[in-house]
Amino acid sequence: MLLSVSLVFGMLIAWLVVTAVFIILCVYRALIGLQEDDVLYIDPGEEKQLAEQKAVSVKIDRLRPVLIGTLTLVIVLGLATFGLWVYQQLS
Repeated sequence: MLLSVSLVFGMLIAWLVVTAVFIILCVYRALIGLQEDDVLYIDPGEEKQLAEQKAVSVKIDRLRPVLIGTLTLVIVLGLATFGLWVYQQLS
C-alpha cells in the first residue's frame, strides 16, 4: 500500500525533527554550562582548572552559531508550514 503524504504533513514532520534537534542542542549546551564557573580564583598551582574552563568556553562558543542557525531554521520552517497550510485551506 502506497502512502500519500501531503506537502504540509511532510513539512510538519521536518519541522518536528528540526525542533527536536534544537531542543537536544539546548540541553547539551545547558549540560556544558553546568561545568562553567562564573568566577574562578586560580592559585599558581591550579592552571589545570583554567585550561578546563577555557575548554568549556570554547565548546559553548562553537555551539552558539549552530544553535542560532537551528533556531532560525525552526522559525522559518514553522512559518512556511503554517503559511502553506493556510494557503491550502483558502484554496
